[in-house]
Amino acid sequence: MIKLFWIVLFMTAIAKAQVIQNDKLLHMSGSYVISSAVSSLVYNKTKNKKCSLLSGFAVSMVVGAGKEIYDRKHGNPDWNDMLANTIGSTLGLITIKIAI
Repeated sequence: MIKLFWIVLFMTAIAKAQVIQNDKLLHMSGSYVISSAVSSLVYNKTKNKKCSLLSGFAVSMVVGAGKEIYDRKHGNPDWNDMLANTIGSTLGLITIKIAI
């Protein structure tokens, strides 16, 4: 019975993971790369951990907001994209915080 529970749980998790749209994955991965890269560069220049993490998050969110402003005029804006940007930026910071 316990094995069946775990099998159903993993199958449900896999099925729900497929619901995330490719656009949201692109926003998350782009924000992840930007926040981690900027944080790393700023830390290498300043050796200030707090400043580097704040800079990485801020730059990533500004780029994401700029993309949404562009979409508002030329495309299809979606505030869930900003949520995906926030998640990606946070994950990038967690990665860098562990590394430095």
